[in-house]
Amino acid sequence: MAIRERNQNLNMVTELVRTHLPATSDDGLRKDICAVIAINLRQFAADAEQSAKAWDKKAFHSKADALRRDVAWASPMGQVAESLAYSPRKLADADIARLQGLLPDDLIQTERPRFKNIEDLRGAAAAARQTVLKRR
Repeated sequence: MAIRERNQNLNMVTELVRTHLPATSDDGLRKDICAVIAINLRQFAADAEQSAKAWDKKAFHSKADALRRDVAWASPMGQVAESLAYSPRKLADADIARLQGLLPDDLIQTERPRFKNIEDLRGAAAAARQTVLKRR
């Protein structure tokens, strides 16, 4: 994944967490949004680690360590989003606030929205669950 795609994933996560998740009252759709957030953050963190390993191979250890520090928030936030997506209980506003608190403040949301119809994400949690079960 190139830096451009990594930034697109970040833009998507930022928009979902700051705009769509708090504006949605449907619990099923909220869980689907959390599943998409978890998937994107997992991809983002894995790609950042791959880039850091490439820097390490070239003996740019300080640059690799800086990248790891910059994205250290992504894995824990992805785990929280995944646990919320598959939790049997209804998502509370405190859960959404927790996710919003994990997102770094310096991430800027783009002017042009990536999602015109958030309903397109409906069913994402079930699809992601099936994908995980197939891998095992």
